[in-house]
Amino acid sequence: MWNQPQAPARLRALRLAPLAAAALLTACAPLQTRQSLQATNAITQPHTKVSLQLQRSDAQRQHAQTQIDALLAKPLSADDAVRAALLGSPALQALIAQAQADSATSTQSARLANPVFGFERLLIGGGGVEITRSLSVGLLDLLTLPTRSRINTAQQEQLRLRLASEVLRVAALARRDWVQAVAAQQTLAYDRDVVDAAQATATLAARMQQAGNFTKLDAAQQGLFAADSQLRLNRAERTATQSREALVRTLGLSAAQSARLTLPAQLSAVPQQPPPATRLPLQAALDARLDVQLARASYTATAQDAGLTRNTSLIEHVELGGVRKTSSDAAPQNGVDLSLPLPLFDLGDARRSASALRVLAARNRAVATARSAASQLREADALRRSAWLQQQLSQTQIVPLAQTVLDESQLRYNGMLIGTFQLVAAAQTQAQAVRAAIAAQRDYWLADATWQAAQLGVEAGADWRPDAPSASAAAPAAAGH
Repeated sequence: MWNQPQAPARLRALRLAPLAAAALLTACAPLQTRQSLQATNAITQPHTKVSLQLQRSDAQRQHAQTQIDALLAKPLSADDAVRAALLGSPALQALIAQAQADSATSTQSARLANPVFGFERLLIGGGGVEITRSLSVGLLDLLTLPTRSRINTAQQEQLRLRLASEVLRVAALARRDWVQAVAAQQTLAYDRDVVDAAQATATLAARMQQAGNFTKLDAAQQGLFAADSQLRLNRAERTATQSREALVRTLGLSAAQSARLTLPAQLSAVPQQPPPATRLPLQAALDARLDVQLARASYTATAQDAGLTRNTSLIEHVELGGVRKTSSDAAPQNGVDLSLPLPLFDLGDARRSASALRVLAARNRAVATARSAASQLREADALRRSAWLQQQLSQTQIVPLAQTVLDESQLRYNGMLIGTFQLVAAAQTQAQAVRAAIAAQRDYWLADATWQAAQLGVEAGADWRPDAPSASAAAPAAAGH
């Protein structure tokens, strides 16, 4: 016959029930994957005008591809390139999915482990049965739950900032690759025109030589100019292909979409007025950068984790449970079970030392990130203003002067005042001036993209530096033939 529990035991259970329920609700930390993506959108959407979504179904993926197809129906602008990259890039979708997986893992670490139920049934002498039931929970897990919840909050902030940084990095890469692809296409179109004119001139010179109206030297100089132009065209074609494919990879386009990709004939005009000198307080500019925010969040999370390690390094796990033992020939027995490891061999000093050093490393990384960010802001601002001046000089002085030199040389050549060599040199100088002007226009928009990325604290690919040769440097080389 089973004995009924005593009334005081029932009363104690009733008193403990609200506490147990509160602990249970606290232990069930909710998943934050959806909230994490919404928080990321709050950071990135003002800059990208695109709301990120994790495409879980074929219908969602098809809808994104339909939007990209609509963007590809016309020459792709820089802003549309950013939209296409954020809408359908499989690499970006992988980043979003991984970020949500990491968010779920962080949430799991902030939850209590499930209680453990034990059951034991023993046969005793005389045909009796002894049954033991136990229910235990991790006492140390329960005591450290508030700390682990704070660590989870800090880790979730890290994940949001890291995902936002990756999204803005993809946007910056799309804009940079778009600028380079359009500039390469623009240079290619110009070099084709140069080759057509040079080939026509070389053919005419060869015919005039056969007729005895042109010297062999003059015909050779025209032929050399045509061959050099063809060589430049071949390089321009290679550069245009590489730049276009780099853009395709950044946007994550399929082969069919890549075939439909068209770009504007030329880059947008550079603003007439120089970029204003940045006068933002340095601290405000640093606080707005995601890399600085992420370094600070990493330091906070590492410090909180170190505090948990200090408190739990000596004894990592303690289990507390209630035990009820019943037998067929005795009154029920109720009690408490406590189990904990004995710190005999591992005193936790290695874990405490490692956590303290991680905090020190995180602190120094935060300081280094802030100092590097300040330098990057100053450099990006200076490069943008320098690129504007370079472009302005090319457009307003070098190209017009080179064209004037070519026009005047043509007049003098027609009047038999100069020879073919001088005319060819003037044509080479003018062509190089136009190429340099296109490169300067490209460099300005790259510098502008780098400046925008620097303000946000994201990496826009490999470090960019203006590297286009100047027309003024090429002119003496051409004239020295």
